[in-house]
Amino acid sequence: MRIKLHSRNIDPKLRIALSAMTEFALARLLPSKRLRNNLSIDIHLKHHDNGGEAMLAKGANRYRPRAFKIVLDHHRMEKDDYNRSREDTEWGHEVLKTLAHELVHVKQYVLGDLTWRDRGLTYKGEHYGAENLLDYFDLPYEVEAYGRERGLLVAFLVFWNTIEEQFDF
Repeated sequence: MRIKLHSRNIDPKLRIALSAMTEFALARLLPSKRLRNNLSIDIHLKHHDNGGEAMLAKGANRYRPRAFKIVLDHHRMEKDDYNRSREDTEWGHEVLKTLAHELVHVKQYVLGDLTWRDRGLTYKGEHYGAENLLDYFDLPYEVEAYGRERGLLVAFLVFWNTIEEQFDF
């Protein structure tokens, strides 16, 4: 797997954690090592309309996607839903949780559950449209992503603690 991180002025420890989370989450989501080894993921930390988005990379094959671009708006994650400022650790966890969410969408693309067609996104062959925010949270591919994000984060943090102890970050 090729992982490339595009960001400015990001803490080196978080940079390593983002790459490690990508490897860790996809190993849990895609059991085939051969399939994972053929993936290319570009992670961009920059302003975005949403907190994050996973999309096919420019020029990627829509029918057998293996190249992806993930955008994480780390600026939006500085405050919680109640407009309180997050501390550094809490902010880092939110960035990693959002990455886990987007990696679930990558899994959905790779397995063919989520596809991009001329009429828009389809999930398991059915087109879904979100007219408002309530519809968005009922989309089956979002239900799966929100359902898996926290579990992936918690499992990764347990794994990360063992890495920190071994390498004394």
